[in-house]
Amino acid sequence: MPALARHGTEVRSVFSLVGYDENDLTAALGFAFARCPSLREAVLTRVWPAALMGAPEDLGLALEVRDENGRTDLEVRSPNGLVIFEAKRGWLLPTVSQLKKYAGRISRHHNGGVLVTLSQASHALAKANLPSHVDGIPVIHLPWRDVLVDVAGARRACRGQERLWLNELHAYLRGVIRVRPVTDCLTYCVVLNNAKPGDGGAHTYLEFVTEEHCYFHPYGEGGWPTDPPNFMAFRWAGAVRRIHRVCNAEVVPSLLDRWPDIPATPLTARPHAVYDLGPRIPPFDPIPNGAQYRASRLWVLLDQLQTSPTLSEAMKGTKALRG
Repeated sequence: MPALARHGTEVRSVFSLVGYDENDLTAALGFAFARCPSLREAVLTRVWPAALMGAPEDLGLALEVRDENGRTDLEVRSPNGLVIFEAKRGWLLPTVSQLKKYAGRISRHHNGGVLVTLSQASHALAKANLPSHVDGIPVIHLPWRDVLVDVAGARRACRGQERLWLNELHAYLRGVIRVRPVTDCLTYCVVLNNAKPGDGGAHTYLEFVTEEHCYFHPYGEGGWPTDPPNFMAFRWAGAVRRIHRVCNAEVVPSLLDRWPDIPATPLTARPHAVYDLGPRIPPFDPIPNGAQYRASRLWVLLDQLQTSPTLSEAMKGTKALRG
């Protein structure tokens, strides 16, 4: 069977034709709920089993429902409660103020309901950053990985058209959710300071990260990585203060090729790996070092860094998991 490409990228699922933003993700999930009762039941069992107590024909599904407080991503309506799904791409989570906008809708339902947050964030990260209730409405986090598990489980028990749609959703979600070995979630943690490269130019090393959203280091020498990390963490003043995904990486012959205002010195006029950084990843509060480190560069697992009280504890967790 010939492969279909769009803008040079293979189209792996019919859902890929719609897109990959937050609304597209929940639209694909809502469509699958409508066509695949086994998946709908598996997911609702995780978040609000009462919704399944009535007859299937009593359930209603709605996408992008708007009122004066905003627009929901996906709603599952039943006589036994209203379930509102709010999705985020990547490891981001909805804000409490955002969830408050939707809590009122559930409060008006005579049997209540639940707010469900969907993202790649782990349960531990969501627990550390989201309340258990908003205005009396329970908040439950559902990682996309759990949905993928439910899709895979439902696929095994289904045949015909239902399985076809589950296959399409499975391929789509695997393209959106990065299912990687544990070592691929290693985060390169480095120290920043207020010196300037070559003792000149417009920005300090710290400002390159906080203002220019990029980071660079010498390439091919001094123990620096030759392959770009997926994630980077930056620490200064005794704490990890920023975590970012690396969105793009390139090697430039000299820092002056990218920033001509940097003075030319033997240190700046040599090859450098340059990383463009995506938006910050939670947590947004500082993570204290918890110990002194002789090495300024460390490798730590992302989930350990996100959920540990200190960098020291995250390093211990990383060591235990890697063996």
